[in-house]
Amino acid sequence: MITALVYLLVFLAGALIAELLRMGQERFRLWQVARLTVQQGGSPDLIARFWASRPQNWCNKPGCPRCWGRRWS
Repeated sequence: MITALVYLLVFLAGALIAELLRMGQERFRLWQVARLTVQQGGSPDLIARFWASRPQNWCNKPGCPRCWGRRWS
């Protein structure tokens, strides 16, 4: 019984950490779009489209083959 509770607590802690990381990533992406809007002086919609069109912004994993292309082969 105690083992099951420990497993449940570890699972819930992992889910909480994953959710906090996701929220932090979203906040960082919104900050990037806001900064680009101020620098470029354009509409937020246009800046958001420009930001989303760059593959580097698709995920936060450096060197991700899906986002950055297969550089090692």
